[in-house]
Amino acid sequence: MKSTTPFWCLAAAAAFALASCDSARNATEDTSTASTTVESTGAPAEVAFTRDLSQGDYRFQIQSTTADNGQQLTIKTRRGEALVTDPVRLNVRGNVTDAVMGDLNGNGNPELYIFTSGSGSGSFGGVEAYEFKDKSFTPLKSPQTLSGDMATGYQGQDKYEVRGNKLVRTFPVYSGTDTSSPTGETRTIEYSLNSEGMLMPGTMPAASGSTTPATTTPPKQ
Repeated sequence: MKSTTPFWCLAAAAAFALASCDSARNATEDTSTASTTVESTGAPAEVAFTRDLSQGDYRFQIQSTTADNGQQLTIKTRRGEALVTDPVRLNVRGNVTDAVMGDLNGNGNPELYIFTSGSGSGSFGGVEAYEFKDKSFTPLKSPQTLSGDMATGYQGQDKYEVRGNKLVRTFPVYSGTDTSSPTGETRTIEYSLNSEGMLMPGTMPAASGSTTPATTTPPKQ
């Protein structure tokens, strides 16, 4: 037996069913998107240090946030408002205390030096250093652990800065290993950047036993 339902009714019913399916699919997609957005939000990490530095056409954004046993460091490089490379992210011991630009090797490529300080009585300092070249960062080899005469009387409390084409490190000198017995002197060690991207000490303290090391300067008042 032939159906007596008019053709326009069948067409209307089909259109209604298709619209219902589209509506259901859209509702599912919208719910998924909303769920993802909710999951991606959370309490932001506490910002401990932030610094914007510029050199030429480039702007370097340095930020550290609190993390377990230290801080997480993030470096973003922009030209205008556009990122020109993937952000650098790494965990550092202690706290970020300062960030400066330099060009110690004089090749025209900007270098970024980030100084850190540990917690506790020693507050041992550290350096995270990078050279920016061809829109990417190349890590520089940080100063090695002090040894020999340079380590005599060393108990931390390092201070770093860039002076001209040198990375300068200063710290108080103590008598032996007793941190309660400062001598009232400070030792200064200058580092230069060689062609292999390594920070090398260029100034040596006097031989052990000297009362006035050649690299010692009067303490700041």
